[in-house]
Amino acid sequence: MNIRAPRRVIPWFLLAVMAFGTGWWLRRQLAALPVASADPRARVTSLQEYSPKQSYVVASAPSDSASPVSMDLMQLFYSVFKYVEKQHVEYTPEMAKPMAYGAVRAMLQSLNDPNTRFLEPEEARLLQEAARGTYHGIGAALTVVRRVTQDIERRELTVICPLPGSPAERAGLQPGDVITEIDGKWVIAYDLFAQIRRSGARGNELVKALEDARKRVLAGLDLRKALNALTSDKNQTPMTLTVRRGGTTLKVKVTPGTLTVEPVTYRLMPGGVGYLRIVQFNAQTPDALKRALAGLGNNLRGLVVDLRNNPGGQVEPASQVAGMLVKSSALAIMETRTGESKRRQPVTVSANPRVKAPMVVLVNQGTANVSEALAVLLRDKAGAKLVGERTFGDGLVQTFIPLPDGSAITLTTGKFLTLNGGDFHGKGVYPTVSAPTVPKQGHDMALEKAVNMLRTTRA
Repeated sequence: MNIRAPRRVIPWFLLAVMAFGTGWWLRRQLAALPVASADPRARVTSLQEYSPKQSYVVASAPSDSASPVSMDLMQLFYSVFKYVEKQHVEYTPEMAKPMAYGAVRAMLQSLNDPNTRFLEPEEARLLQEAARGTYHGIGAALTVVRRVTQDIERRELTVICPLPGSPAERAGLQPGDVITEIDGKWVIAYDLFAQIRRSGARGNELVKALEDARKRVLAGLDLRKALNALTSDKNQTPMTLTVRRGGTTLKVKVTPGTLTVEPVTYRLMPGGVGYLRIVQFNAQTPDALKRALAGLGNNLRGLVVDLRNNPGGQVEPASQVAGMLVKSSALAIMETRTGESKRRQPVTVSANPRVKAPMVVLVNQGTANVSEALAVLLRDKAGAKLVGERTFGDGLVQTFIPLPDGSAITLTTGKFLTLNGGDFHGKGVYPTVSAPTVPKQGHDMALEKAVNMLRTTRA
């Protein structure tokens, strides 16, 4: 006896299967991506920014010794690889590298640490160039903000800040802008299928919702593709970004390009107050700071050190900068792990301070990582007032480890603590004096406040 299912049951079943498959894929895509801190009022889980903030340290070669458990697991991997290589009916030698990359990527993802990730050779090259001050694409520090609202997890591609003189700055992008579409393609920010399951839709309504979701996901960009589109050095074609700014949505046209950022800029302001902006910490920053301090002269009434939108950088240059600004034996304390035990040791500074004038430090939500450590050091050791907004709250230290074929990994190897043992990771550093840090109508209120504070300070 043949029993025929009603016609509408078959597409409903197929859509449910496709929804499960696509939803599983979507969750894997979302889970595989680094994330960043969100508004403190949101439910936040972890943080990571897409800019060269990583406090890279030199990676030493790993020891050849491994525990028996590790050796067994490496043998397990090798055995599986050999089975595939020798017996899988569709295997070709060209599959070896994608298999290896996929295995390494999955291994690092299993740590559930968004700061530890695998970089293919092109990604590694672009990150190294950015760490030296050369940016490609729209020229903005980007982050993926992770929020949970109404039990739906969202990961939104967010602008930390446009870099000085960048296409993003010229296009009018602002800190906090959420990029929701690139050239009309949705930047996939959450699992549509999970949202549909929670909606309680049934019957034809469910069928239509699943089909619409499937089409939207297949036509969209996962976060990795979106980031590549915004940071690639291959594309210089104008693009239209759909941006959510507060409660409004707007279209922003931007033409990608290549930008070299000067790590330090300076100027002498009226009243004998010097202004010093440190954009990032790279190998060029210490020499640039020496030139800036020489240009400002020795008769300053005060000095404004602007660390706003400074995502951090390399540890050694930051230590050299600290030595020129404050008398201290250390920049911060770094907590690391050796074997099964953790240890704390100072990030040493060769102090030769060239600034005797009072200082005010400008900070905001784009001040991150080693920049936060420097701000705290200047506050605690040089008596500097912090003016602006709460900082980003990223105290983690990554080691950039190049691999033989040009790929690389970034591995979380430590955490910054203040000299008195304070932990600002996930919390940020609060300013001494609050002030808006985004200029309005040509007025930089935070800078104006800092200058007035120094003008009224007795030398």
